[in-house]
Amino acid sequence: MTQTQMRPAEGLFTAPRRVEAIADLFANLWQVGYVTTDLDRAMDVLGERYGLVHCVKVTTEGSSFAVGDRPAQWEARFAMGSRGGTIVEVIEAVSGAVDFYRRFLPSDGSFALRFHHLATFVDTGDEEWERIRGILRASDHDFDYTMVIPGRVRAGYIDTSAELGHLLEVCQLEHDDLAFFNALVSESSGASPGT
Repeated sequence: MTQTQMRPAEGLFTAPRRVEAIADLFANLWQVGYVTTDLDRAMDVLGERYGLVHCVKVTTEGSSFAVGDRPAQWEARFAMGSRGGTIVEVIEAVSGAVDFYRRFLPSDGSFALRFHHLATFVDTGDEEWERIRGILRASDHDFDYTMVIPGRVRAGYIDTSAELGHLLEVCQLEHDDLAFFNALVSESSGASPGT
């Protein structure tokens, strides 16, 4: 792969803008999410047709999931890719409370790769999470689905599909995930980590 410049040059995860309104989340975008009926085939399509050749499967081992505030069973397969900038996530819903993924896909189960969400990141901590939840609730939104992988990420999906046609995902990324994603971006750009 020829060397390309990382975008943005100062790093994808520079300090996030403080969220005072839902629109502030767009300033902190780091990922575009797609859903699919077949993760392996979707990775092939993204690599062969679109050049997203630096794509790796990631685990959700040890995760918990909630619908609203109620724990739920959930299983999905994930891959992440980059080409020196914004991360592309691909999700294959497997079982459990996964209708919020599948509703974007053909009802006949035929192969598809469809846009699902924009992911944004915010500072970590319970206080910040609840402060943002207050902003969401003031606009008749909430974290409709939440996935937590201890020591890595807390990710809350906000269902904005009725107005925007997609979901928003708010992520509190811990050190291990930040290191993984920074390396993914650096390696896919041909740059050495930290540049």
